[in-house]
Amino acid sequence: MTCSPLTRSAACVIACAGLSIFTRGAAAQIMSAPGTPNATSSSALADWNITYRMPVGWRVGQTIGRLQMIVSNTEAGMIFLAPGMYSTPQEAIGDLSGFYQQMQMQAYPVEQPAMGTIGGLRSITAMYTSADQTGRMVQGRYIALLTPHGTGVNLLAMTTQDKMPTLRATLDQLAASVKAGEPSVNRRAVEALAGQWILWDGKGDPVTTSSGGSSRSYEETVVFDGQGSYRWSSAASVSVTTPGMSAGSAGGTTTDGDQGSYTVIGSTLVLKGTKGQLAVDFQLGNGQLIAAGKRYVRQ
Repeated sequence: MTCSPLTRSAACVIACAGLSIFTRGAAAQIMSAPGTPNATSSSALADWNITYRMPVGWRVGQTIGRLQMIVSNTEAGMIFLAPGMYSTPQEAIGDLSGFYQQMQMQAYPVEQPAMGTIGGLRSITAMYTSADQTGRMVQGRYIALLTPHGTGVNLLAMTTQDKMPTLRATLDQLAASVKAGEPSVNRRAVEALAGQWILWDGKGDPVTTSSGGSSRSYEETVVFDGQGSYRWSSAASVSVTTPGMSAGSAGGTTTDGDQGSYTVIGSTLVLKGTKGQLAVDFQLGNGQLIAAGKRYVRQ
């Protein structure tokens, strides 16, 4: 898999094939509904112009950005639902990979991904098995729906194997009710991003005659044109000085880059480049851009 901009660090590159639609820590709750959820009866993703019919006995237990965690007091398991910008099935399936990576879970296919149609929308369905953070075996029923508007909906139902037949029927019912129109682009945010944004991180250890020294630095630059195009580049360098040889050192510099298009739906920044797609909830203000857990400063 390839890596997307705004997710890289100096130490490593996080592998992903699209956006990560789930959040760390949710795995601990997949067996049952949260005791005191942030409940809502909403069945719409307004900025994405996507609606669905909530199954009887279920509700939105919590909303984090564009992610909705749907829970029930009577049925075991949980359904994760989130929209995204997809033009191919591969982009939608990338979210599933992103989820399992984010949750530090290894997924094994029970049913290979299959193309079809659900509720008049193109669909991709699959079944996976994995172990959660407590070691329990968990099954996941995945459905991705692609709309004619370049958007899609990811749905993932997770529970134990014995409870999956019931939860699978609930998920299929929910997926069949999804309706979609054209998303509402946040054009003010697209324009407000215009400019050059820098992230820098570095550290150095002083040179001594006994231990030598080292330094490292990492920098990302993102340039938005304010109309829907971006350029991204990074540079990481490491230098190591041998003990007792202050004039002799070794090191190197690595660089990377990408470019493509971007848009903003609600508070979600979606970038599509040559290396894949990335979608993150972001904050913009006071000369700073916070996205994917990183803080960029306007130059």
